Amino acid sequence: MLIRAATAKDAAEICTVLRRSITELCAADHQNDPQILSQWLANKTEDNLRTWIAREGQIYCVAEIDGRIAGVAAVSATDGVLLNYVSPDYQHRGVSKALMAVSEGWLKQQGQVVSRLTSTATAKQFYEKLGYLPEGDAKTGRSGIPSFPMSKAL
Repeated sequence: MLIRAATAKDAAEICTVLRRSITELCAADHQNDPQILSQWLANKTEDNLRTWIAREGQIYCVAEIDGRIAGVAAVSATDGVLLNYVSPDYQHRGVSKALMAVSEGWLKQQGQVVSRLTSTATAKQFYEKLGYLPEGDAKTGRSGIPSFPMSKAL
């Protein structure tokens, strides 16, 4: 597995990974409700990804396996871990864990002592296994599903 910085050229493949991961792996969150899925996927476009990848103060990383993007993570110096998604084709192969290690390492390089993120119900147990603890009550996210603020000392 190769972890590298994402580029604008990766936008289409990253978009596919995000959309498939949400649709296929996060059913516990969206319950296959078309309205929730539509809201959650609405901003997952190639144009948005190119814009997000280019933003200052954050990084997007991809995990590649056999030349294919297996997962994507984004982390911001001010907002912590923004996203961490794995392609259904590479689930349970250490992709998300590797991306989190890189994200946390980058936060440390930025002088951060705490990593923060907002988890879905689907990913909550995964983050707990990495040492993340609840930080306040669950909230309702933009797409109408519960989200769980979490943090971990670095």
